[in-house]
Amino acid sequence: MSTANPPPAKRRRSPMVTRPYGGVHADTRRQERRARLLAAGLEVIGTRGFHLSTVRDVCAHSGLSERYFYESFKGMGLLFEALYADLHAESQRRVMAGFVGASALKADAMQMAESALIAWLHYIKEDARRARILLIEAVTVNESSLRSTKAAFQDFASIIQAFVQRLYPDLGKLGYETQMMSSVLAGACLQAAKTWMWADFQQPVEDVAAHLTVVFRSLHDFYVRETARLVTPPAEAAKPKSRRRAGA
Repeated sequence: MSTANPPPAKRRRSPMVTRPYGGVHADTRRQERRARLLAAGLEVIGTRGFHLSTVRDVCAHSGLSERYFYESFKGMGLLFEALYADLHAESQRRVMAGFVGASALKADAMQMAESALIAWLHYIKEDARRARILLIEAVTVNESSLRSTKAAFQDFASIIQAFVQRLYPDLGKLGYETQMMSSVLAGACLQAAKTWMWADFQQPVEDVAAHLTVVFRSLHDFYVRETARLVTPPAEAAKPKSRRRAGA
């Protein structure tokens, strides 16, 4: 008779709770807890900064245990990425609403640009925590979040690119890439917003938007001037050629 010990039984993981509790479905409760953690993350990270924030801080502010934190996020990095994604998506929604609203009023190109800029700047100024996360913390968290920030910047630039492509379709004929030009405009917007934030938003939104609109207008005026040259023949070519007399 063998005396070998039987292999230890595998430990079963606790099944995920799926039954309703207090009339609320388990999935709904998880979503509510996740929302509370994101709200706590906005407060904690938005005021202290990512590197001075911990899971314990977020849990204390949300009133949830660490068990529930790890139910939704594997760590602070993933909480930050989810928070950043939500804020970025809402900021882009505001930008598009500004474009669409101005377009519906048959505004010109500069009015459309200024309307979108005002909508975006208002969103940042409404909550200094948003500004810190979107403009500062996003590039200092970790490599994974930095990749997300690059993607978010590209999303921001792509909205400007759609604007540029629509209004300046012949930019390529002038020797300039639409994607690069859109990145230049997006970079100007982001840097101006940082400077404004560091000055505690002292300047009115409309003043900051007016300064940024100058950058957009520079492109507009350049495009109008240079494309006019594409269709206007050079001065020498425009002069009538003299004809030699017959028999001369």
